[in-house]
Amino acid sequence: METSPGYILVIGQPLKNLERDWDSPLSAGTNEATVVNAHSPEQAIARAQADHPYLVILSGDACKEWSPAVARQIRQSVQPESVIIVALTESSELSWLTPEPSHDIDGVFVKPLSVDVLRALKTSAIAKKTCLKPCC
Repeated sequence: METSPGYILVIGQPLKNLERDWDSPLSAGTNEATVVNAHSPEQAIARAQADHPYLVILSGDACKEWSPAVARQIRQSVQPESVIIVALTESSELSWLTPEPSHDIDGVFVKPLSVDVLRALKTSAIAKKTCLKPCC
C-alpha cells in the first residue's frame, strides 16, 4: 500500500481557488491533495511538526511580518529538503523585490494562483518529497 505524500499547508488567508477548482489542480493524476489551513504561525508550526507537509503556501496580508520566521521554523522542524515553501503577494505589492533573498522561501507568486501554477507546484512538491524519501 502506497503512503500519502503529505498535504498542502496554507498559512494565513485560505485560498479561494483551491476550493473552487478543487478537482482540477489538486486531483491531477492519482494523488489527491489534502489542504490544511492554519490561521496563526503557532498553529502552522505545530501542524508541520506533527505531520510534515510537502507544500507550504504563505498567504494573506499578515504573512508579510511573520512569513520568513515561520518558513525558517518549518524548515528546521521537518526534513528541510523535502518541503517547498512559497509566499503569495498582491500584484500591487513589491514584496517579491526583497533586498535580502530568503533561503527559507522557495518562491513568491502573485495572487491569485492559476490552476496551472497550482498543479505545477503540487506536482513538483510531491516529486521532490518522493525523490528525497529515505529508501529504508
